[in-house]
Amino acid sequence: MIYVLYSSYSTIYTMFPVFSLVLDKDVKSEVAMLYPELYKDLLKGRPLSFKTFLIWVLISIYQGSIIMYGALLLFESEFVHIVAISFTSLILTELLMVALTIQTWHWLMIVAELLSLACYIASLVFLHEFIGG
Repeated sequence: MIYVLYSSYSTIYTMFPVFSLVLDKDVKSEVAMLYPELYKDLLKGRPLSFKTFLIWVLISIYQGSIIMYGALLLFESEFVHIVAISFTSLILTELLMVALTIQTWHWLMIVAELLSLACYIASLVFLHEFIGG
């Protein structure tokens, strides 16, 4: 039943904040229309390059390594707790990374972050016998 957490990670726990990122604006609409050269780099594909993708992958590997090795070092004798703690760290890290990526907050973004966190906490409460041993 621990697989509920795995499948819910991409479908429930992190879906709302990632989709809410479409509401993010780095500048106001009026400024973007007044200064279209702000987005000239997007046409050249510079911010969306392979290098940018590789940097994000390396950051993810680093974060995952810290989470897993930290959990293994702190809770080496209890594997089920390692899984729960690692997964909690993963969810919180994802929510934090989305929050740090946002330039301009919209109220729906806050709702999305809180809704994802609430779904995860509800899963921990209602599926405790499957998750916590």
